[in-house]
Amino acid sequence: MTNARLLKHARLENSPVSRNELYTFSLAHVLSIYPLDAVYTFIPKNACSTLRYSIAIANGFLDDINDIKWIHKNNETFMSTQREASLASYTFVVLRCPYSRVASCFLNKVVDGNVHTTDAATGNKVSINFHDFLSMIKSQHRSERDEHWRNQSDFLHYERYDEYFSLESFSESINSLDARGFTVHDTRTALKHDLTEFERVDGDFSKIQANKFIKITEKGCAPSYKSMFGDVEIELVNDIYNDDLNLYKSHFGDNGLLF
Repeated sequence: MTNARLLKHARLENSPVSRNELYTFSLAHVLSIYPLDAVYTFIPKNACSTLRYSIAIANGFLDDINDIKWIHKNNETFMSTQREASLASYTFVVLRCPYSRVASCFLNKVVDGNVHTTDAATGNKVSINFHDFLSMIKSQHRSERDEHWRNQSDFLHYERYDEYFSLESFSESINSLDARGFTVHDTRTALKHDLTEFERVDGDFSKIQANKFIKITEKGCAPSYKSMFGDVEIELVNDIYNDDLNLYKSHFGDNGLLF
């Protein structure tokens, strides 16, 4: 008999697991790939749209890129049961450099207007810069953070996965998954998540207000992730995402990190 997989958060509280926030949060982010008896933990900003779409293809629900928006209404459709999660034959997760992830989040969510910030006194919308964004995240309790910038380690459902992939070396991940019979379908262009069409520019963008970035992108340019950081912003990320940095380095070393 094969033992069930050891779950990371289930025993952290002496209470019903239904009341265990970390357990229920991580369980809500594990998806089953039916033909492979596999489980994938999805972490927002870590190629999760590409992989969620690929799972929908593998599970027989979609067959065309024109259906891509379906995945945004079906995050729970392939959520694993406790039994499926415990007995999966294969498990994997994709991690990302914490510096790149939070910079990408700012550009994709705040600059593009998907996330709005308001003045506490007036309730009016305000435009913040990347430094302000990091300061806001630091002020939040982990459980209050939006999943797009919540610590990656909170998403981990298992003590150990069969494979940890790095987004910085995602082509290797695609080859490994393909060898297991799981085809990865790239959705970045369809969802306009791809910045490769932009000329990446360097400078000091840490204190530029989000609404000022529009003028940059209108010229076909986008700041490099490194240009979002000064020494203070690096220290903020080191503080906020210390656990994620240690997690990343424990599996991939320092090579994929921005700093």
